[in-house]
Amino acid sequence: MRAVGADGQEMTVQEVLDWLQRTHGWTVTMLLRGHTMLYDREEDEETRTRQRAQRLSENLEDAGEPGQRELELYYVCEGEDAEAEDARPPLLCSLP
Repeated sequence: MRAVGADGQEMTVQEVLDWLQRTHGWTVTMLLRGHTMLYDREEDEETRTRQRAQRLSENLEDAGEPGQRELELYYVCEGEDAEAEDARPPLLCSLP
């Protein structure tokens, strides 16, 4: 998927969550890139709000990989346990 939001900018975590819901009907409870947690529904409201507002590359900068433009995102959906993350194919995202 090309990770470009409606504003022409790189997608936020919330836009990715919305896309997965709209395209596949999935309610995502955890979104990860490798071992980096991008979103966790179990966190407190303040943390979830901050996570959802972040652009995808902001997490790359924090992880010391600022130039990366192709991402593999892993996710767990409502009703699944964390082990199910390995059962789904990763979401491949291209950043603008």
